[in-house]
Amino acid sequence: MIHQFSCKNFYSFPDEAIVSFVVNDKAPKNDGYFVTASGDRLSKVETVIGPNASGKTNLLKVLPLLKWLIVDSFNANPTALLPVKAFLLSKNAKKPTELSVDFQIGKDVFSYSFKLNQEKILHEELKVTNKTKQKVTTKTLYKRVWDEKEQKYIFSGDKFQLPKNSEDALRKNASVVSLGMRLNHEQSLQIGQYWQKVETNVIEAGWIGDQLMQSATRNLVESLHFYSENEKLKEEAEKLLARFDLGFDTFNIKKEKTENGYSINVEAIHLFEGKKHSLPFQYESAGTKQLFVLLKTMLLVLSHGGIVILDEFDVNLHPEMILSLYELFISPETNPHNAQMLFSTHSHRILNELDKYQIVLIEKNKNGTSEAWRLDEMKGIRPDDNYYAKYIAGAYGAVPKIN
Repeated sequence: MIHQFSCKNFYSFPDEAIVSFVVNDKAPKNDGYFVTASGDRLSKVETVIGPNASGKTNLLKVLPLLKWLIVDSFNANPTALLPVKAFLLSKNAKKPTELSVDFQIGKDVFSYSFKLNQEKILHEELKVTNKTKQKVTTKTLYKRVWDEKEQKYIFSGDKFQLPKNSEDALRKNASVVSLGMRLNHEQSLQIGQYWQKVETNVIEAGWIGDQLMQSATRNLVESLHFYSENEKLKEEAEKLLARFDLGFDTFNIKKEKTENGYSINVEAIHLFEGKKHSLPFQYESAGTKQLFVLLKTMLLVLSHGGIVILDEFDVNLHPEMILSLYELFISPETNPHNAQMLFSTHSHRILNELDKYQIVLIEKNKNGTSEAWRLDEMKGIRPDDNYYAKYIAGAYGAVPKIN
């Protein structure tokens, strides 16, 4: 479970921005929240709201980047630059980017932080907090700091118990955990296994939907290949599609090996006048195709827990469909593992379903820098307010300012 994450000097955010899923006892007692094994209360969903070019996608990039750092960075070429960009429009452009995240595995809450630029990780630290009825204990598992004078890392991490001499394999562009995973280090594998459950449609360059428009066939084929090997999730996707698409019944996937790998032919089966009719998948609507790709990501997280980060959640989808997909994460029946969802949307009707602890607002100030805050941080926000009406009226800010 994600408790919170933050960034500083990251793309359009020169100052620290924090997104927190943690709530107190004042938050409503409903299925939108759950209590962890450590006794903390977390929200299952957070939505990011704001005008175009306000920085929503930049904020959503933090968790996918952390996933890459933690799990996959050791796979990169040792000389490759890190995929991170500081805020470029000020004197701080040459200062490091700062990223942090608090996440929970079992009863342990880990705090993982980085300071880095494109050339190297300058500071990396992992702490763990364990809560019991008797006491709360926090310890630093490891820390490494780049010594510019000595041109090497100063590493301390006896409590992390990496294999002997593994410090010699530390790389400027790879995290300690990603190295530990390659060495079959038990705690690194445990942490990596959690972060492998993070699913997203956001990449370093932005929303992957841009790529969908450029290469829709490739992304659909990847999704349908996934469904062809996951029959249970395919059935769940079919049930949801049948709810949204009048007459839709199922889809058949025919997968054949070719010299270049495999080819997939797909037919959608529709009911008309009591009979089943097949149509080539290419004739399905843009919304249906988008939903195929989206459901793959969402159902995967719902099936095993974790978190899904979705940018432009509402593209090509009807507002009622957005509400139905949101409900998948709220209902204990469809979300038995308390999976979390972080998403941005311009379908603002969703605000009628959310509490003030589940709404993150973003806008750019007059200096062109992004600022983010959770709605409950504003004074005078009542739990019975009509958040949708007040947001549309501009009461909270984070609305377009069109000259």
